[in-house]
Amino acid sequence: MNMSHTTHADYQIIILSDNYFLWLGLKALISTMMAPRPDIFWSNGVSPESILRIREQVMKSSPYKHSLVFTEASRVNDIQIYLPSERVKVMPTNLSVSQLILRLSTENFTNASVPNATLTRSELRVCTLISKGISLVRIAQLLNKSPKTIYTHKRNAMTKFHCHTLAEFHRKICLLEQQSLYF
Repeated sequence: MNMSHTTHADYQIIILSDNYFLWLGLKALISTMMAPRPDIFWSNGVSPESILRIREQVMKSSPYKHSLVFTEASRVNDIQIYLPSERVKVMPTNLSVSQLILRLSTENFTNASVPNATLTRSELRVCTLISKGISLVRIAQLLNKSPKTIYTHKRNAMTKFHCHTLAEFHRKICLLEQQSLYF
């Protein structure tokens, strides 16, 4: 299928998965669907270090070059938070061929229903302090903000992380803290 109405030369494709066969299949499919053919990379294994390498690769590339990252559906939201949404689109690997064709045929590769899930600077700061075991009231005092504002930042971060429990939220902000050690 030729997608001549969309130019993909300014995109690179990154497949973030330990599934070698997924990489081979997507590489073959994307190579035949997209003209001109974008650069396609495979990052074997998903860890904070591999996400950091992808982030560095994206940030070092030309501001006009964007990235399309494929990863398992359960990791899409977690990974999307760490990568700059204006330059990276994260897509699940469990899309059907017809869904993949629909996404690749749009200019920005997204569905209208996919929300922007990037943490704001304030939410990131609150998450970092929560991960250190500081209470919301104490965080409000440290940042000279209302406790209600801090609670709102925490609630928004939980929503963006798609967390329904505090345990799940703490697990995800621990991953966030591990990544921040590399900056």
